Amino acid sequence: MQVSEGKVKAIIDEGVFYNPQMELCRTLCSLAVGALGKKVDVADVMCASGIRGIRYKKENKNAGELALCDRSKKAIACAEKNAKLNKIKCATICKDAREFLREAECDFLELDPFGTPVPFLHDSFVCLEKKRESFFSVTATDTAVLCGAHASACLKNYGAVPLNNHMCHENGLRILAAKVVLSAAPFNLAAVPVFSISHKHYMKIIFKIQKGAQKAVAACKSIGFGMFCPACLYQNAQTMPIGPSCPSCSNKASYCGPIWLGQLWDGVLVERMKKMAQEIEYAKPAEKLLCVMQQECKLGAYGYYDIHWIAKKLKADIAPKEKIIDRICRQGFSAVPTHFCPTAIRTDAPHDVVIGAAVEGARWKTR
Repeated sequence: MQVSEGKVKAIIDEGVFYNPQMELCRTLCSLAVGALGKKVDVADVMCASGIRGIRYKKENKNAGELALCDRSKKAIACAEKNAKLNKIKCATICKDAREFLREAECDFLELDPFGTPVPFLHDSFVCLEKKRESFFSVTATDTAVLCGAHASACLKNYGAVPLNNHMCHENGLRILAAKVVLSAAPFNLAAVPVFSISHKHYMKIIFKIQKGAQKAVAACKSIGFGMFCPACLYQNAQTMPIGPSCPSCSNKASYCGPIWLGQLWDGVLVERMKKMAQEIEYAKPAEKLLCVMQQECKLGAYGYYDIHWIAKKLKADIAPKEKIIDRICRQGFSAVPTHFCPTAIRTDAPHDVVIGAAVEGARWKTR
């Protein structure tokens, strides 16, 4: 099978994994590599056809040496063929990912496994601790686990309790981020997200990794817990749970975590990515998404409100999303769309203001 993505053409041999639904993710991550500016040597672990790593190299002048690793001989043969097809020089290594990671050294590590990345985190940081500063790009495709459909598996794999509600995708992404941050810290490495996305069946985070015990401690201090009240829809996040009762209506609240409480995006990086995308025809879908993320990044609030959930809870007709945003902003708060959900709003307004804006004239008792 022949495919074309970005500036790359590839031949996918029979028996070699290739997921066309990840094209947007590969485009966004390639933009992120280019937006870093400085030269980075890239290692693509579990590379399969090699299309991701090859795109990073071909589409970005700052991409230095490229290493493609996979334990499948078929995959490595396919990756070699695609590198030659695109006139890319790279090293191809047929090894188990963990063995490769213990020996490798790079500036940008791409970890895109099937399912959870957790079994590979320790060896990833063995690789990354060799540099004072580097970048770690992590994919998780076990979204049902992170989003709470399989809570026991989330507890086992991530050491975290998920929430299966309207905000499950952001909480799942923050659970993944917290696991990476806490896994990096014993290596005296601080992992801080600079780009994040939850889309379809996957979650992807790119971390900036910096050496230093104090920096690692500072990153760990941004770990906490999310709270959601199913009775009144109040939501919040704090470093420690505030108790079993909702502070708004006194009903029993639900908690998730540990989760990452800090920013999910670096605003400067997202701005650079957007400017790059504006000049590239194949990156137009990525540009639209980056515009939404840029608004989310500037607001920086935890969580979002799905207007469909509000409608279901109140059993009432709800105003259009744009109208709700306008009403919230007129009260002096900020409100923007979110890439996590097309019917949701991210805002710094109290939840009673959000509900009042959703249903004009609604009386919502918060105390």
